[in-house]
Amino acid sequence: MPSARRLFLQHSGILITGVLLAGKSAIAFAERLAKHFAADEFATIYTQIIGQRPVINSDKINLILPEIAEDGAVVPVSIASELDGIEKLYLFADKNPTPLLAEFELTPLIAPFLTARIKLAESCNVILLAEHNGELLRTSSWVNVMRGGCGTG
Repeated sequence: MPSARRLFLQHSGILITGVLLAGKSAIAFAERLAKHFAADEFATIYTQIIGQRPVINSDKINLILPEIAEDGAVVPVSIASELDGIEKLYLFADKNPTPLLAEFELTPLIAPFLTARIKLAESCNVILLAEHNGELLRTSSWVNVMRGGCGTG
């Protein structure tokens, strides 16, 4: 029968190996997030994410936003779709300093329905991309952001 010390060392080695492996993947994940959620031009971030893949405009994903947002700091947004197999959702604001607002990884077994609050720097297009069965589906909506009761765009 193995001694308690030997079992302790074996389990500690397994635990340390797991932590090191998880740490490497966590670092890679953090680097990817820092790159995608960086303050950069919309076109740069958008191109980094879609690469060379074609984007199809679609009415099968719904982006629900107010036409006029009184306060750009708390703009309500809802995302809905009846499509099964959506793997990822990306939400962009083309005039924000950090254009990628959110990225969601979903299980392909569900049809998504999400609600959130987003922050918009000024009136702009809010763009939703959905990865579905290897395709990128796109929809967008214009939001007028009000400041002090005056339209900015």
